Amino acid sequence: MRKIKVLFPFVEAGFGHIMTERSICDAFEKKYGEYCEIIRSDFFKESGSEAMKKFEERLCKEVRMYNENHLYGYASIFAMNVFGSKISSWFVMKKLIKNAYKDSIKHMEKIAPDVVISTHWATNYYAEQMENKPYTVMYIPDAHANALFRYKSDFSLISMKEGYERARKFKRRYNDENFKLAPFAIRGQAFEITQSKQELRKKLGHDDKFTLYVTEGGYGIGMAEELCKRLIEEDLPISVIVVCGKNPELHNRLLQLKSKGNLSFYPYGFCDNVLELIASSDLYLGKSGNGLAEAAFYGVPIVVTHSSNDIEKLIAEHYVTHVKDAVRIFKVNKCVEFIKDAINGGEVYKQLKKNVKPRSEFGGEGIADVIFEEINKKFHIKD
Repeated sequence: MRKIKVLFPFVEAGFGHIMTERSICDAFEKKYGEYCEIIRSDFFKESGSEAMKKFEERLCKEVRMYNENHLYGYASIFAMNVFGSKISSWFVMKKLIKNAYKDSIKHMEKIAPDVVISTHWATNYYAEQMENKPYTVMYIPDAHANALFRYKSDFSLISMKEGYERARKFKRRYNDENFKLAPFAIRGQAFEITQSKQELRKKLGHDDKFTLYVTEGGYGIGMAEELCKRLIEEDLPISVIVVCGKNPELHNRLLQLKSKGNLSFYPYGFCDNVLELIASSDLYLGKSGNGLAEAAFYGVPIVVTHSSNDIEKLIAEHYVTHVKDAVRIFKVNKCVEFIKDAINGGEVYKQLKKNVKPRSEFGGEGIADVIFEEINKKFHIKD
């Protein structure tokens, strides 16, 4: 008997979707690759379709616009919720970029998967529209199932309990059989970093002192530059790591900043050792998003510096209110005050450090197990 074809389509719309897809795919292939043909697809790029390429570029542009104009971000999510899942999905997928829908359906039909496991709503939509529809799995990487994620799929998962409970209110869409609570899909490499902060700092060539990790997501849009300038002016006895992502202009400007002597400054562009940088830190400052999970995984207290839409607001709410390892501070001056208090052993910082999220709530293997169990019910792969 042939192996069933399981498609993992990677979509760039920020980096949270790619990270979660890779986490699930790696774990699924490791545990169940002998039963399935695993297909990793850089979905919107690999076919050569200009329309598909433009569609993914538009997804990335939307993320940047959310961060540059928060009103636009909140208004967009509000509009999706007003129009609902079907209408919002139809407009975004079929009308936004000419020929993107046609070319994407054609490409997915060429792959001809038996199962499609998505962490972005776009690829799930195409799979559901195929003439020979595969079994569809939708992993929601956020704290809330927004209108586009609520489009129909055979099986859905979400990692945050409060998001699960909100989604279950859509009784016609979700039930005990087609919707499950699962771990958060952190990268598998996260478990491989076991060195102490001191050992990691030595490996990275950083000074061994209280360390900040500053980020503004994959596109580097936010208060990072202004905050770094203020910290350098204050000349605090700390290390500051700032990761600029896909924002080379910001990286180049930060490279021009010079410490007065006490502060150690380490500006990075797009880098592949982010997990080591986070694990070496004592305080994480950045925009809300799935990157907060990596700080939580390593027990690093979090300062959320902004939320660009309702999705990110609810992710921040998860860590501030439920995990209680984060605070929201949206002003540079207030961030500097919090940092000063933290390096002096402030009580708020100490309390955030105590509220460590259990590592059992992270990892792709638990998700892979739940998904395979559902797939096996349909295809009887393993008795």
